[in-house]
Amino acid sequence: MFRLSFLDLIEMAWIWRYVLIAFLSGRRYNVREVIELTLNELIKEKGLSRYRLSKISGVPWATLSDICSGKTKFERCSAVTLSKLSKALEISMEELLFIETGNSVDEEGKPKDKEYLETGLPASLQYALDEYIQGEKDQVSHMDCLWGELYGSINACQWGGRITQEQADYLRKKYLFGEEAEEDD
Repeated sequence: MFRLSFLDLIEMAWIWRYVLIAFLSGRRYNVREVIELTLNELIKEKGLSRYRLSKISGVPWATLSDICSGKTKFERCSAVTLSKLSKALEISMEELLFIETGNSVDEEGKPKDKEYLETGLPASLQYALDEYIQGEKDQVSHMDCLWGELYGSINACQWGGRITQEQADYLRKKYLFGEEAEEDD
């Protein structure tokens, strides 16, 4: 029996997206352009304005404006709104959803925005994190103590299996070592 891995499926989805966009627009895209394609760019490629798309699709202009600006995500839209937009843009609803979410995932299919790793933290770690953030805001003289508390809390929660290594690495990098810190393998 032939099986595809999750990464194979993601790669196939990116290839499909490239072919689809190239076909829809009649224009040849390179891979970088396809990965970075947004709803706004698709609207422009179709020769439409947001206002014109609103009139053609029947989606209120304010709703369309919120979607295009990123204020409202497609997941929050009704199926009727998605259907109207997909018909007006002459693409399927699935393709419309993929265009919006395509930029927000990395090569492994995980969200690029890693803030989800800060949710659901154990109470002790959340407390240490909140104290550290407040200490930075207030510019307290005992930041070294707060840094040590947070570092210890992250380690204890990771070793105790209360957070994943990915969460621990993310928290250390974001709060303790800065964005320029390199990961140790």
